[in-house]
Amino acid sequence: MNNTAYKNDLEFKKILVVDDDPMNLELLEDLLKPQKYIIETASSGKEALAKIQKETPDLILLDVMMPEMNGFQACSKIREDQSIPYIPIILITAYQIDPSDIIYGLDKGADDYIRKPFSISELLSRIRACLRVKMLYDELVWTKTELSRYVSLSTVNMVEKVASKKSFQANRTAHVTVLFSDIRGFANISENMNPEIIFEMLNLNLSKQIKVIEQYNGVIDKLNGDEIMAVFEGPDMALNALQCAQSIVEELSASKSNEMLDWSGVGIGINTGQIYLGILGSDTFKDYTIIGNTVNIAARLCGVAEKYQILFTEATMKLIEKAGFNHRSIKRISLRGISSPIEVFELEK
Repeated sequence: MNNTAYKNDLEFKKILVVDDDPMNLELLEDLLKPQKYIIETASSGKEALAKIQKETPDLILLDVMMPEMNGFQACSKIREDQSIPYIPIILITAYQIDPSDIIYGLDKGADDYIRKPFSISELLSRIRACLRVKMLYDELVWTKTELSRYVSLSTVNMVEKVASKKSFQANRTAHVTVLFSDIRGFANISENMNPEIIFEMLNLNLSKQIKVIEQYNGVIDKLNGDEIMAVFEGPDMALNALQCAQSIVEELSASKSNEMLDWSGVGIGINTGQIYLGILGSDTFKDYTIIGNTVNIAARLCGVAEKYQILFTEATMKLIEKAGFNHRSIKRISLRGISSPIEVFELEK
């Protein structure tokens, strides 16, 4: 991108100028408006904080020497407030400021500083540099948000750790509870339907299930057409998975009156045990997912479960025995791809 394109991208950015001297505010406003910036002013740190809470600027020019709340204190409060997104802060300091004060301001969260009296070209250059950083930051936030909508949370976290070069064990084992949910008869129902209607119906169904899964601290690992694979971790993982399954059935069965959800009956399979968590794929396409017999059994249980039926294994049952769930044992059944028959339990309504 050339300099002209950069400048065009930086036009109409909102800058908050904070100074207790009205003449300085007027001077900076006169300097910046011709650059096509939108200028807001505040005459104190307290007023600046109030304006930031109301509408977030793209950059803050913050005078250090102010009564009541100086620039260092205002900067610190801005950075401490978790509700305020990242905003570049340029401190405006006296020419004779001690270098230790500059270090102090940067440690408090300032991004840059400029001494009075300053040249216009230097000020504008520092503003452009900080605004470019802000643009890159906003782009990263947007990318992360979009990424989290299309891949699992574990994949997003893995990418973040690798990108930040933090210590990260890509391939590992874990003890988890796995839940599979699948719409009964989806292939037959959708065979002669318009694709737009299919996706509309699927999204209605999946959005309800995903909302419930997230409420019970589950993580979506896969969406495969009408099938969901979710993972639960922690001391209450089995309890959360069973309560989640109950809520999914209640939510979807209550929605049967909705024409778009008449076909929303799901079968659910749940299993608990060791899984392998790692990266699968090639150099050009990777997926961070879980594999193992625990996953396979949960998937097979889901496959044999009837409409609105919740099936789970003995390993899961042992973790929820005292939770008060109504359940019954089904005779040992053979599952495709599983060498030995397993004891299966059904969660009763």
